[in-house]
Amino acid sequence: MTIALSPHIHAFPIRHGKAPFAMAARRLLWEGKWDALAIALPASLREEALAGVEALPSVRALVIRVEGEAKCYLPFDPCDAYIEGMRQARQRRLPVHFIEDDSLLDAPLLQPLPDAYLVQGIGTGRYLELARELLAQAEPDARIDRRQRFAAQALRRLQRKHERILLLCDFPLLLALQASFPAASIEAMLAEAGGTLSGTPGGVHGQPASEADGGRIDIRSYPVKPELLYFALGELPFYAAEMEKERLDPLASPLDYLDLIKKIFSATRESFLDEPGEGAAISVKKIQTALIFLRNLAVQQGRLTPDLADLVEAAKGVFGNAFAAKVIEAARRYPYSDSEEAEAGFLEIGKDHIREPEGALADGEPLAAFNLLEDEPKTWKTIRLKKEPDREKQRRYRYAWDARGMCSHTPEDERIEGFNRAVRRRSRDLDLQGFARTEKLTTSLRDGIDVRETLRNWTTGGIYVREIPPAKGRVDTVVILFDVDHDERYPTRNTWYAEHDEESTLVFFATDPLDKMIGPGIAESEYGGLSLLFPPRPVPNVFDLPAKEFGFANLAEQLLYGALINTRERVVACVSQTPPGLRLKRMAARNGKRLSWVPMGSFSAETLRRLRKFHVLNGKHVRAWAPRFIPD
Repeated sequence: MTIALSPHIHAFPIRHGKAPFAMAARRLLWEGKWDALAIALPASLREEALAGVEALPSVRALVIRVEGEAKCYLPFDPCDAYIEGMRQARQRRLPVHFIEDDSLLDAPLLQPLPDAYLVQGIGTGRYLELARELLAQAEPDARIDRRQRFAAQALRRLQRKHERILLLCDFPLLLALQASFPAASIEAMLAEAGGTLSGTPGGVHGQPASEADGGRIDIRSYPVKPELLYFALGELPFYAAEMEKERLDPLASPLDYLDLIKKIFSATRESFLDEPGEGAAISVKKIQTALIFLRNLAVQQGRLTPDLADLVEAAKGVFGNAFAAKVIEAARRYPYSDSEEAEAGFLEIGKDHIREPEGALADGEPLAAFNLLEDEPKTWKTIRLKKEPDREKQRRYRYAWDARGMCSHTPEDERIEGFNRAVRRRSRDLDLQGFARTEKLTTSLRDGIDVRETLRNWTTGGIYVREIPPAKGRVDTVVILFDVDHDERYPTRNTWYAEHDEESTLVFFATDPLDKMIGPGIAESEYGGLSLLFPPRPVPNVFDLPAKEFGFANLAEQLLYGALINTRERVVACVSQTPPGLRLKRMAARNGKRLSWVPMGSFSAETLRRLRKFHVLNGKHVRAWAPRFIPD
C-alpha cells in the first residue's frame, strides 16, 4: 500500500477530501509500526492545524493570510487523509511533522487524477501508475521543484531521528520525490544543498510558525457554519457524519464507500415514513432502481462515484420532486456542530469565497480564498426543484383562498378517468370468469382449453374447454377505498360534478386541502376513498345522510351505500385491499346489487400513490399557472 522512498521513509499518496484515502491512511496508522508522521503541508500551519484537529468532530477551518491578504482556508475535513492522519497520530502520541514551505498557499494545487474510488479496486500501486500517466499529459505545476527540494531536505533530517516514517503527500510531490530522493541521484545532492533555499521548514525543527516566517503568515481559526459544510468538505457532509459514527463505535464494521450512497436513500426514506401514502411508495425495489439510475449517470460522465447533482437527479427521476428535496437535506446534514463555538460566530464558506464573523479582521466582508485541501475543481450544476412554500407563504395562500370557487387539476382528471376505465374493464373480466363453465371437449374448443381441469383429469385422457358467457350489462360505478380505518383524517366529504361528458361524477372523502398549500390558489389533498359514476349525472351528496340513522360504520360504508343507490347497473366494482365483508355484501343485496371486488394489490404502488394524491385549484383561472407548482 505504501511506496518506499528509503529504508526509513514510506510514502502514501492521497487525494484530498476523499473517504477511501482517509480510511486507508487510518488503517496504515493502526498498524502501529511508525515512529513519526510527515505531512506535505506548510510547516507554518503546524501548531494551528494540530489544535484544530482536537476540535473534531466539530468542523473548524483556518483562515490563512499572507502579508495581510487572505489567501486560503484549511477545513478540518473528517474525510481528508491529512486530517485523519493527524487524528490518528495524536491518539498514538506520534510526532507530526509538516515538511512543506509556504508555496502551497499561493494557489490551489489542482491535479487531473483518476476517480478516488478506483484505488479500492486496483490498489495504490496501480493507481499511482495511472496518476503518473495523467500527470505526464498535464501542465506541470511551477512550484513542484521547490516543493520537492524542501520536502526532500526535511525528510532527510527526519530519517536521522526516526526509524520508520509514514509520509502522506499528494501525487505530484511523490512522483518528484521518487525521482530525486535516492541517495545516489543528482537531485538528492541538490536536496542536501537545500540550505541555499530561503525559508526553513519550521515543523521539522519544532519552531513556531510565527517565528519561522517572521510574522508574514496570519492564521485564525473559526467553526464552519453547518449549513455551508458542503462547500468546505471533499465528501458530502452525510458521508463525513457516517465516518464519525463509525469512529465512535468500536464494534462498527468498516464502512464501504458505496454503502454510504445507499444510506442516503434509506435515511431519506425513513423521514418519509411519517407521511401517509409516501413511505409505502418508496419501496426497496424502487431504491434499487434509483441506484441503477445513479450508476448509469456516473458512468456517462466518466466517473465511478456520483456527486450530489447525480443523487438529486436520480431521486427526482424515480421518486419525485419532494423526495429529491429531502435527499439534498439528508446529504447536507452533519450533526456534530458545537453550539457553544457558535457564540463567537461561524465562518461562512461559499463557492469561491469566505466570510469571517462580524468583529473579525474583515468584519463580515466576503473574501476571495481557495480551499487548501481541494485537489480537483468542483463542477456546479443547476438543479431545478419545486421547493415547498414556507409556513408564512402557506399562511398567505390560505388567507387568500376563496371558498366559492374550486375545481380539479386537469391532468389528474385524465389520470383518474383512465384508471376508472381500466377498473371497469377488469371488473367485467373478473365477473365473467366467475361464471365460466368447463366441459369436456366434444366438437368445439369454445373459449379455449381449460389447462387446469385437463391436467386434473389427465388419467381419464379427456381434454376440457372453457366457455365464458356473454357479458350482461356494464359496470358504470367504481368505488376505490384507500383507507377505511381513520375517518378522523378525512374531514372533506364532497361531490364534484363533471365538467364535460367524458368525465365522471366524483364522490369522495379526503384530507383537508387547506392544510397543505403548495402555491397561490393551489392546495394538495389525499383521498381516503372515492366513487366514480360514468356516464356523469347529478346525484345527491351521500355524506349528507345521517350516519347513525342509516347505521353506517364508517365513511367507506357510507360512500359504498351512495354508489349502490346511484348506479344504474347491477354490479358495482370495488377496489380495496381486502374483499368486501359480509355486512357490505348484505347491503348490496338489499339494494338489488352485487359487489365485484378488484384487489388493490393488482395495481402498482406508484399508480395508486399518484392516484391518491390530488390537487384542488381555487378556480379555473388557477389552471394557467398550476403546472408550475404541481409536479408531474
